[in-house]
Amino acid sequence: MRSSALRVLSGVLMLVAPLLAQGKRLWVLRSSGEMVEYDPVTFAAKQTVKVPAQAAQNPANMSVNRLGQILFASAASLPLSEEDAGASHKVWIWNGHSATTIDQGVTRELTATGSNQAVTETAPTARLSADGAHLFWFANQARRLQRESIDLSTSTTWQAWTTDLSGAGRQDLVTSKFPDCRCETGTCEETCSYGTVWVPEGGVERVFLMMQFIAGQTEPTYGASTRYREEGGKWTAQPLSEALERVSDVSPDGSVIVEAIPDSGCCGWVNESNDQTLVLSDGKKRTLFDERATYKNPDYDVSFYTSNAKLSPDLGSVAMTIVSTAEVNKPIQLADEGQANPEESQRIRKALPDLPAVEVKSVEDAPRRIAFLPHATLVEDHLLMVYNVGTGARRKLSVRVEDAGRVFLR
Repeated sequence: MRSSALRVLSGVLMLVAPLLAQGKRLWVLRSSGEMVEYDPVTFAAKQTVKVPAQAAQNPANMSVNRLGQILFASAASLPLSEEDAGASHKVWIWNGHSATTIDQGVTRELTATGSNQAVTETAPTARLSADGAHLFWFANQARRLQRESIDLSTSTTWQAWTTDLSGAGRQDLVTSKFPDCRCETGTCEETCSYGTVWVPEGGVERVFLMMQFIAGQTEPTYGASTRYREEGGKWTAQPLSEALERVSDVSPDGSVIVEAIPDSGCCGWVNESNDQTLVLSDGKKRTLFDERATYKNPDYDVSFYTSNAKLSPDLGSVAMTIVSTAEVNKPIQLADEGQANPEESQRIRKALPDLPAVEVKSVEDAPRRIAFLPHATLVEDHLLMVYNVGTGARRKLSVRVEDAGRVFLR
């Protein structure tokens, strides 16, 4: 059990030496605008791919699959800002041999409708497929009615389709029309739903998720969530009983979902509710991480949460990276309605030096800790770190990295 559980750490925060030779590919995005692939055994540079300048500045908008294909899509979400509406949005893709760009299809049209103005907007984004043969596209398309720049109502449709790697040969997969919505505050995103998608980090294969959410005035509200699965060449929608918030990982067939419930704090406060990480499977909800139960920190404005979580290959355990908003030897203020509590303050101070840490929990009705690795950082002093699960040894490599978000292990 221990060996199986620790295998998952390769995708969480630290590189695990025994796993790197098992068909994994390691890429690092340099601030100079290059993606460099390193040999997973010797850590020698194997190849370098020049990427767009915007990609080096926005690594979160990049995706890489196991075939070594790389995709960068500029961010655009509804409603479009004037800047987004006027900008050129392109999808850049490296197919493993050469690079090409595709128009992203972000559009905004204005038409008169009686005394009102209709604003029709579309904001597609593209994702790689696991097999490298095509691209998956996801888009919100909304038609808003405005009067004197005040939103009155909106009608939104969420769509998914595929194309080949050149953006041609569109094949529609799913279309979901949301209920028409009145924009009660005069700004549609504060009261009306849009769709957001979760896809596997290594490219879409058999499953993806769509979650409805409302951005709100101070914090988002999450609505209906749907799992889409491919069976026999056809994608089918399966409504979920839970409104998902922040999806961390999903099993290949979509039957097991790991999600995080983030703190609802706003307006400068970071600890106004309980951060949790859950596993949903077989109609059950299992709590793997519970901030308040573990750290008992309601009086201080310090949040403990999981920055990521990954399922083990056998789906029997989950590895989570635990981090905190506080820093060692830095002042900690009281929460919004907190009361001074020396015992609680001391407990928080004692926990901070171990973070970030990787904790592995079993996926059982009563999850148990399998492993806990304090100070588990992928990047230290801007150098990549390797952790050997067999010996417990840590090794600092000569591979320079700006931050952990620029490392892609597939």
